[in-house]
Amino acid sequence: MALLPIQIPPGFHQNQTQYQAKNTWFKGNLVRFSEGRLRPIGGWTRLADTQLANPVRGLHSWRSVSGERYLAVGTTKTLHLWDSTTAGDTNSPLYNVTPLDAQTGGTNVFENQSDFGVRGLGFGALDYSEEYYGTPREPIQADIFAPTWSIDNYGDDMLACHTNQGDIWYWDKSGNTFTNSSQTGTRMVKLSSLGGSSGCPSGCNGVLVTPERHVLALSPSGDVRQVMWSSQESLTAWTPTASNTAGDLSLQTKGMIVGARKTRYGTLVFTTSDVWRLNYLGAPYIYGAERLTEGVGPVGANCIAGSADFLAWLSPGRFWSYSGGYIKELDCSCADAIFSDINLDIEGLIYAGHNPLYGEIWWLYPLEGEETPTQYVIYSYRENHWTTGQLERSAWSDSGALGYPVAAGSDGYLYKHELGFDPNAKTLKRDTSAVVPTDIPGLSGLESRVLSQGVDSVAYPNVGSEDHMCYAETGAIEIGSGTEMMSVNQILTDTDAGANGLRLSIRVADAPDETVTEKGPYALSSDGFTDTRFTGRQAFLRVESPYDQEWRFGTVRFSANTAGRR
Repeated sequence: MALLPIQIPPGFHQNQTQYQAKNTWFKGNLVRFSEGRLRPIGGWTRLADTQLANPVRGLHSWRSVSGERYLAVGTTKTLHLWDSTTAGDTNSPLYNVTPLDAQTGGTNVFENQSDFGVRGLGFGALDYSEEYYGTPREPIQADIFAPTWSIDNYGDDMLACHTNQGDIWYWDKSGNTFTNSSQTGTRMVKLSSLGGSSGCPSGCNGVLVTPERHVLALSPSGDVRQVMWSSQESLTAWTPTASNTAGDLSLQTKGMIVGARKTRYGTLVFTTSDVWRLNYLGAPYIYGAERLTEGVGPVGANCIAGSADFLAWLSPGRFWSYSGGYIKELDCSCADAIFSDINLDIEGLIYAGHNPLYGEIWWLYPLEGEETPTQYVIYSYRENHWTTGQLERSAWSDSGALGYPVAAGSDGYLYKHELGFDPNAKTLKRDTSAVVPTDIPGLSGLESRVLSQGVDSVAYPNVGSEDHMCYAETGAIEIGSGTEMMSVNQILTDTDAGANGLRLSIRVADAPDETVTEKGPYALSSDGFTDTRFTGRQAFLRVESPYDQEWRFGTVRFSANTAGRR
């Protein structure tokens, strides 16, 4: 029999049927492509034992001048800090620094905030006009949003703004004390309460510290088109004078400001309808605004992520990027599958994160009708391909400050991600009695998912479970134009997974709509030869990794010949 190489390029292709996605990877879960080879996404473990009671809607990490690592965690009703020095990185608590009323030990400022809100409610909205008309009227389109946190560090200190509350809050590292018994830290205070404050805004929906060290307030006093900045190197001087650099400007836009990000080319301000760049001009104007494009506004403040050189975001029906000073659309090979069931009705639920280790942008999103992100889509800007899968994470912080990405689970815990492979650990062989699950759960309930083997099964109970299995499945594989039947008796694989580390299933059919015949799963042996026997016009391959382990999967070859047309 001839050896038939199956050349499968990296990335998933879900903009067509599985039959149309010939000789490509079609779908999968918890896998990525790196250097052209399929491999598992890194593992995770809990960052802290603290379980948060409310959805996480903001993460930001930074290092202090003296090297301490901090992670700010904003939920709908609280704000917490994780500090690397309190427990040496392992199970450090999350310290509550939520502001208190009047800063005198009163109640939580945000305790009455809801998980969702509605903008633009006026006469006739929803069912509010019933009292006047006596009968319910047709409701207008409501702008439903999930309140989020905008967080940035001002040197060692922290600034934060809750979109539903509007004040800019300040946490001073030098004046902080963490208390382990109560898991609290020194509470944040209003920026306007600092001594010497002049004109500090309220009613904002975001805050950012520009590269020029101005504090930038978005939509101050509820003006959805305005940006306002403090004097350079000042937290308190907001009223413009002849001797400072404070100021403001209004964008000539049809939309409302959603968020802002720093890049090497200037600070980008995103509205619901367009994207603007703030260019630093110096005195007397300080900043000028340049509109870069229209019709590409993001669907929320947190769906924008990237580095100083590359930013990407999600708008209704499209993905966009900003690189080299220009905006362009990203050609997504999975767009049809994503936008057919994504929930775009509630702004702010979609969270994007940067994974610089692999040059990836992650988007965590909920399905239509759901309020919790359970799905992900990843764009590899380094290798230009897309992958999708299932994972219950509501927020993401990159690895720049902490050394590893951190994500918030829907179960209220924070997780360290991308745990690597231990070269001294032993490969865990697959139990031959293991049964392939019929679906993949959300995974947030798993305390740890590890790639290194030989670990304590009590500490990591999931190493013996298939409930979090990695897999990847191809589109149709055919001989020539697809008119001939192929008969395959052996599959030659190119892996480094060890004995029984991976397994392969084959679904065979003679026509796209025909009921498929399942072959396998076959354990892939370390010598690269897997015996099988099937005949069909098309085959769909599925590579499965039933246990946590590091592996690579490269080129596949069929030992096949033509078996006629019937």
